[in-house]
Amino acid sequence: MAWTWGTNTLNPGQTQRWWLSWATDPGIEMIGVQAITPGAEIDYTNPGMQVNADGSVLYFVTVTNKGSAPVQFHFTGSSRGSWTWGTNTLNAGQTQRWWLSWGGYPGLEIVEAQPITVGCEIDFTASGVQVNADGSSLYFITVTNAGNKAAQFHFRGCVIC
Repeated sequence: MAWTWGTNTLNPGQTQRWWLSWATDPGIEMIGVQAITPGAEIDYTNPGMQVNADGSVLYFVTVTNKGSAPVQFHFTGSSRGSWTWGTNTLNAGQTQRWWLSWGGYPGLEIVEAQPITVGCEIDFTASGVQVNADGSSLYFITVTNAGNKAAQFHFRGCVIC
């Protein structure tokens, strides 16, 4: 289900980190930024998420105004059903690059890391895909425990096309 939220402003060159909250886990949440100011260039990243003790979920987004004038923007996104796989642990501050394998090419696959340990922020960057000579494919993801204690997580993903 698609959604749009808020009207926010950033000054030229300003970067701000935001968190968006859901009462329960919505599944894969694809979050973007829609510039409202004509001709404005705005960059964004979705570095991670956190599960809270009450079952609510935070998604983190960093937004940067790359232009020379103030820019207004909305957050926009869509929730999708997803698969989960594995239980993994990273120590406080640890980063690890992982690969997940498919027997074929499933299409454009979004892969993220879903924290299990309450109160821990898990950041992730899905950075690549490799198709092998036998038709199998590997998806790569770098996962970081941004907290100060060991944290468990699952891999989570979905095919979007």
